[in-house]
Amino acid sequence: LTDVQLRRLTLREKPYRLSDTGGLFIFVQTSGSRLWRMKYRFGGKEKLFSFGAYPEVALAAAREARDQAAEIRTGRDPSLTRRQRQVEAK
Repeated sequence: LTDVQLRRLTLREKPYRLSDTGGLFIFVQTSGSRLWRMKYRFGGKEKLFSFGAYPEVALAAAREARDQAAEIRTGRDPSLTRRQRQVEAK
């Protein structure tokens, strides 16, 4: 994906996704919102991890967040890690 492609995304009758690399994709909803998500497997189950909406989260930032969430390789679930950080912050 490129930034130009992201800016030119059009609405369709049904939601759709465009893939980047490493499980990262942008989900385009019928309302026009464009959301960064990452699909991964943990414990034999398929999971989704969200990074935010485009253009608030740019392509480079989404890729960096994907790389940081690569803690899956170390045996840790990134969504559980995020929840733990949120609880600690409160």
